Amino acid sequence: MASTHTLIVEPDDGRTAVLQALNAATKTIDLTIYELSDPQIMAALESAHSRKVAVRILYNWNSFTTRMRQTDITPAIQKLTQAGIQCKPAPATFEVTHEKAFVIDGSTAIVETFNLTSQYFGGTRDFGIITTVPAEVAEIAAVFEADWANTSITPKVPSLVWSPVNSSAKLTALIADAKHTLNIYCEELDDPGTLGAMVAAAKRGVQVRFIAAVLSGEGKVNGNARGVTYLRNGGVNAVCKSFLYIHAKMVLADFGTASAQAFIGSENFTCVSLTKNRECGIIVTDTAILQRLNSIYTSDWAQASVSVIADHTPLTACNADASAPVSPTTPPARQKAERISVASKSKTRERH
Repeated sequence: MASTHTLIVEPDDGRTAVLQALNAATKTIDLTIYELSDPQIMAALESAHSRKVAVRILYNWNSFTTRMRQTDITPAIQKLTQAGIQCKPAPATFEVTHEKAFVIDGSTAIVETFNLTSQYFGGTRDFGIITTVPAEVAEIAAVFEADWANTSITPKVPSLVWSPVNSSAKLTALIADAKHTLNIYCEELDDPGTLGAMVAAAKRGVQVRFIAAVLSGEGKVNGNARGVTYLRNGGVNAVCKSFLYIHAKMVLADFGTASAQAFIGSENFTCVSLTKNRECGIIVTDTAILQRLNSIYTSDWAQASVSVIADHTPLTACNADASAPVSPTTPPARQKAERISVASKSKTRERH
């Protein structure tokens, strides 16, 4: 029986799987996206529209700087709109619409960690999952419809991970349930709830490895230094690597055991990503996918790490009213998110 999930690895797999899915569409394509400008993807969307496929695009707008709107977002959206494609800015309800997901013909969905711009097909470590599981596809479609109409929805499918609804709870549970190993990629990290769960896992004997991005711009210090230091102080083997830009958000738990599973999604381990944004992720158990993820992670772990200057500034609890910083010696309970300015991050780097 054919697998209901297929793994996409970037930059290894390029655009092939996404283009094949778009070119096979016969009825509908619904896309929620943070950034979209890749010429080949845009051409495939326009081609689908020309053959009478109903294409709708819900795009992030509210969190972008004026410069980003003018130079990157508006030209692409104008081109698609002029081609007759329905495009709409995502609801301002969310701090950022950071989800990256397609629903095609109501029967296939693609959940991605990568954006649809050229750089993500050549210079970043990223992943995607194609699913044909009816319940997963239906819920991703339902959330798209709710966001398109700017109405509320409470997702319930166990294998899907949604911000701002359940990302903190589901990712914390995934980490807390690990018995042997956790291999993790993430671009950004500052959430004391999920990072505290990793520290707690390390303290109970789980081998926890974390690959983070070098998060810097204009000569500034690595913005992930505080999170990496927090993890290291708590016994997690955390590193930053730059052989590729680490944009992936992935957790591989207990590989090689009967309980092995992996999360792939748009969620960063940050307060704003988990509890303020619209984000989408998926948890899979397919053997072939877990094997490939483990192989990629093993290879990436062997790549040289970048020196990280320790930053012992305590993490700030996500609850805006919290009176005390968080120490890795006392992992915190999950708390509500503080408001973090995405625009301020974006002055030097619009990558999410």
